[in-house]
Amino acid sequence: MTPQPGATTSVSCPLCHTVAPAMTGEALAAGGDWRCAQCHQNWSATRLATVAAYAEYCAARSDSAA
Repeated sequence: MTPQPGATTSVSCPLCHTVAPAMTGEALAAGGDWRCAQCHQNWSATRLATVAAYAEYCAARSDSAA
């Protein structure tokens, strides 16, 4: 996920899928981060982008293996 300036959608934890109602895409794009209330992982735009890139990599690998 690469947050875009002006985005007002809420974000969710990629690990446990808990929505972070106080964090918006705009706040992430501005350098914000948050700690998930459920699993206590810290998330930032950089970390979310890394997780998204890894998920795409895994999906591509599983598609090519099939």
